[in-house]
Amino acid sequence: MTSRLLAPLASPNDPDASNSESQPRHRVVIIDPREERRAITNLYVERCGLLTVVGSAGNLGDAQTQIRTERADVALVEIQMPVTQGLDTIGALRDQFPDLRIVVCSFHNDSATREAARLRGADGYLTKPLQTDDLVVLVESPRSASGADPIEGD
Repeated sequence: MTSRLLAPLASPNDPDASNSESQPRHRVVIIDPREERRAITNLYVERCGLLTVVGSAGNLGDAQTQIRTERADVALVEIQMPVTQGLDTIGALRDQFPDLRIVVCSFHNDSATREAARLRGADGYLTKPLQTDDLVVLVESPRSASGADPIEGD
């Protein structure tokens, strides 16, 4: 089942972002401490023509470098780093990259974790296994004027 937090999404600054549907419109960095999970998530994301993986990081420092260097507009974060480290990662990314779309993709599926992620700055929350259609909806959704909407239930 998928849960979503909806919060504003900035328009991509990349002039090529408005090209045809067949070309990726969003540049994604995957953040997960386990290499094998990053590889699996990469396969799922790359199946979607609207998204392209431009980086894969096992920690916050590597993620920050890749987001900046690759001009990523989406971070897909596994919150299980342990959870407190994942939440700190979300907060640090939000502080440094205010226009970055931050989507949590995790096996954790409890309301307390979803709310903690939202409070740290996550724009969306998806549960594993990842459904790329749900990810695209979160990434493509327009910004709301009031900020984050309530969390949808399980």
